[in-house]
Amino acid sequence: MGLEDSKLTQLLKTFTPLELKRLENFILSPFFNTSKQINTLFNILKKSYPEFDDIAKEKIFKAIYPNETYKDKKVRDLLSRLLKLTEAYLAHLEFSGMDMLQIRFAMQQLSRRNLEKHFTGKLKEAEQQLDKEKIVSADYFFNKYSILKEKRSYLEILTSLGKRTLFFNDIIEETDLFVVYSIYKILKYGLTFQTHERISRHKYDFKMLDEILLYLKANPINDYPVIMIQYYTIILNRDEGDESMYFELRNLLKNNLDTLEEDDRRTIMVVLFNYTKTQALKGNQMFRKENYIILKDTIEKGLHPMEGNFFPESSYITVVGTALQEKDYQWAENFMKSYKEQLPPEQRENAYNLCNSILNYRLGKYGVALKGLARVSIDDFYYHLRVKNHQLKIYYEMGDYDSTERTIDSFRHFLSTTKFIPEYIKVRFVNYVNFVSRIVNARLSGHLHNLIDIKNEIVNFNQEHLENKTWLLEQINKVKI
Repeated sequence: MGLEDSKLTQLLKTFTPLELKRLENFILSPFFNTSKQINTLFNILKKSYPEFDDIAKEKIFKAIYPNETYKDKKVRDLLSRLLKLTEAYLAHLEFSGMDMLQIRFAMQQLSRRNLEKHFTGKLKEAEQQLDKEKIVSADYFFNKYSILKEKRSYLEILTSLGKRTLFFNDIIEETDLFVVYSIYKILKYGLTFQTHERISRHKYDFKMLDEILLYLKANPINDYPVIMIQYYTIILNRDEGDESMYFELRNLLKNNLDTLEEDDRRTIMVVLFNYTKTQALKGNQMFRKENYIILKDTIEKGLHPMEGNFFPESSYITVVGTALQEKDYQWAENFMKSYKEQLPPEQRENAYNLCNSILNYRLGKYGVALKGLARVSIDDFYYHLRVKNHQLKIYYEMGDYDSTERTIDSFRHFLSTTKFIPEYIKVRFVNYVNFVSRIVNARLSGHLHNLIDIKNEIVNFNQEHLENKTWLLEQINKVKI
């Protein structure tokens, strides 16, 4: 019976030649392994790396136990022991990269051996290591707490009972650090849950988070800005914060962004972008400018959303669309070209063609823009929406009202028959198409005075329920009434 599908060989297949050589050094070291049988087994397997397709259990048994009758259990036991040893090697790799964990374990050993001078030296090393940390993460808080705990535990042993009060402040600081660590972890989980809620539309009941948010509102932990950054981010993501909280978060990020873990930086920038976008849609023009500042900061700092190794096409299109709305044409074009190759291969050309067409539309090259839209696949309803949206704009701005009306009819049919469009998106586009239709009718009938009433309706219309509100007002304002 072959071993190519065993747990051990499946694991060994993931090793590079260099990793296998280092594993060999680990296994052959008498500190980790003293079994000659295990050494022999490894040497047999090594010769068949990386496929392991020509090894039988019987062959292994005969090489290790030449004078015995074959017993399958003996081979299985050896394979199991070698698997555990290999897993121990992987754990050793992880441990070797954890400097603070090694220091803490060394401190524990030195404490047990009552080596005060050695312990004090290792404590100083730990404190210096923590001072060098640039990223303030959960590990940072836990390590700081753990080192203080080791210090307090050991020094208490050295101090006579009557002087235990000297350590009262250390105990308080130790407790405070544990609380800060716990709060940070809860905030991290809260932000993770919020992200999942947006994706899965599933609401998490995380009562402890609510309690922590109330605590921080009354007792801000200003000594650790990363705590307050997480706090403000969660509040704004719930759309419960105000402008002052937004700008407080922006100020904290200005001086502390580099202290955050990269995933947190990305998440926070997404939250800021969504928050400013929502406020802008509510009619706050200051946040329209802020939204674009956040977007450019996100790109220029390399903190844009990622799906695996790729730039999500929806984010790519959003970036281009926002830049074009701000008339930052050169930046948009440079972005499109620079990030095209980072798009998922199967979506790359479609996303780029759509964005390039929108760019040409914004530059007034209507014919080129229409030809570009014709190259965009509309199998996905989001692409269908975008194509119809820009066809309608282009035909209207060209003054081709026959094509505009045909596009309106086609757009309405698409919106009424397509089941996969989320209701809130459908409402926005239905209202948009209806207003375009009324504007066209007013122009074709010559009843331009009707545009005054239409304009007033659009101005007072909730921007969250109307696509292209600014564009609609711009088109009316171009007409001499």
